[in-house]
Amino acid sequence: MQRDVGAVDLFQSFVPDSLAMVIALLTQLGALWFVGFVLAGVYLFHDREDAVVIGGLLLASTSTWRAIKEVYPIPRPDRPMVAVESLPTLLQPAFQYAVVNTGPGFPSGHAMTGTVVYFLLAEYLPVSTRRRRYTVAIGIVALVGATRITLGVHYLVDVIAGAALAQLLIVAAGRLLARYPDRRALIAIVIGVCLAVVNLCANLLVNPVNPKDVIVVTAALTVLGWWIVVVRNRWTLPAIRSRRVSPTALKATFGSVIAAQVVLGLLAFNVPAIVLG
Repeated sequence: MQRDVGAVDLFQSFVPDSLAMVIALLTQLGALWFVGFVLAGVYLFHDREDAVVIGGLLLASTSTWRAIKEVYPIPRPDRPMVAVESLPTLLQPAFQYAVVNTGPGFPSGHAMTGTVVYFLLAEYLPVSTRRRRYTVAIGIVALVGATRITLGVHYLVDVIAGAALAQLLIVAAGRLLARYPDRRALIAIVIGVCLAVVNLCANLLVNPVNPKDVIVVTAALTVLGWWIVVVRNRWTLPAIRSRRVSPTALKATFGSVIAAQVVLGLLAFNVPAIVLG
């Protein structure tokens, strides 16, 4: 599959190497950890149902690009913007973590993540006009894509494909959500769960179990259980009312599962090694 159309060299020619760390920071606009904080803010300060809808489709998006990369692994460009060793010692671990230059390169996960999150925010947030919100969203997604190409970790085709796949997901899911507006959060989470399971099955077909894919599935199931038990039913399920299940025990279980997922996620993404080493 020919993906090199000269964009990597072109983008890198416009940006001096001294700005490598700035580009690495800007690319975080499309990182899962960053959009996670954005959605937490939407949940706390805007509308929790909108946040959960976006979160469910974000899980679906993440599962989609991970499955494609597992089944059809295509290498990344071999033209890094700068050599890690050329950066100050203190910045090297942060740059390595921010750039994410390992694993298959097609499609761009950052492009998919950014498109799903920022386009849906443009649709839901009651700020300014709809046209201006979408203009900002397109600008952010374009910026994220440009940083991935400039860093030398994706080709232009990878970025375009990621954004296009995200748009297809938004359109397909949007039609279903529009038919059942009173259940849109639940439907979005179920879509995320289903695609997370598909991703795990795809992974098992070609490789041993990947902890990251297991975490995606368990995270999706945890969100689904939390939404049904805590949000929709407010701890009033029949089993809880009849005391067959203790609310305290259920809360402790949710907390333990979430804590375990956080720890496993940190280990799976080698965060302790990056921070300490």
